Amino acid sequence: MKPDAIKTAFEALAEKMGYTVRYEKGDFRGGACRVDRDKQIIINAAAPLNHQNYAFARVFAEMDPKLIESHYLLPEVRKMLDDIRAENERREAMDNHALD
Repeated sequence: MKPDAIKTAFEALAEKMGYTVRYEKGDFRGGACRVDRDKQIIINAAAPLNHQNYAFARVFAEMDPKLIESHYLLPEVRKMLDDIRAENERREAMDNHALD
C-alpha cells in the first residue's frame, strides 16, 4: 500500500477518535498532546512521509488497544501498530531484565 494511503487512514482514525492533526515544521518526532480540551496529534511536516506514518503509528500503538480495535484498521496500519507494540514490549522486557 502506498504511504500516502496509510497517512490518509491514520488521519481518518485520528478524526474518529476525536484528535485534531497538525503538521508543523521543526526538530521533533511528533506525538500526541492536549491543549486545553483539544486532543492533538502533531506531525513533523518536514519529515519524509514514512516517518510521518511511523509517528502516527507510535501515537496509536501507545493507546489502549481496546480503544483502537473498535475502529476498522487497514491491514497495513494494523501491522504497523502490532509491530510497534511488540517492539515496545521487547524493550520493556529488556529494561526489566537489566534491573534484575
